[in-house]
Amino acid sequence: MPQSRLDVAALYVTLDSERQQRGLSWRQVAQEAGVGPSTLSRMAQGNRPDVDSFAALVHWLGLPAEQFMRHSDDEPARQATGPAQAVASLLRADKNLDPESAAAIDDILQAAMRLADKRAKG
Repeated sequence: MPQSRLDVAALYVTLDSERQQRGLSWRQVAQEAGVGPSTLSRMAQGNRPDVDSFAALVHWLGLPAEQFMRHSDDEPARQATGPAQAVASLLRADKNLDPESAAAIDDILQAAMRLADKRAKG
């Protein structure tokens, strides 16, 4: 039976992208997310957050926790949310896009993904 683990590096990169997009300091991220600044410092060194901090951080990101879970073979635990969520993170990190434009592009992508899923299901 495959074991799942938290991909701390992926979570930290996503947090950093969102932090930069919002123009926040790490202290502000910690305050908004409701975690201690030391949690983010430990994550920068590759250490896992506690479960409550993890829940608070993914809630702050507005992303599913499953996006940061990996099976023992390093595959994402849920492939279905991977590509769309990865693109959404890249859009938020793009310094050439204002937040509204990034959200509009993400909306278009989500609509296209729903249509593709609907067509695949017949």
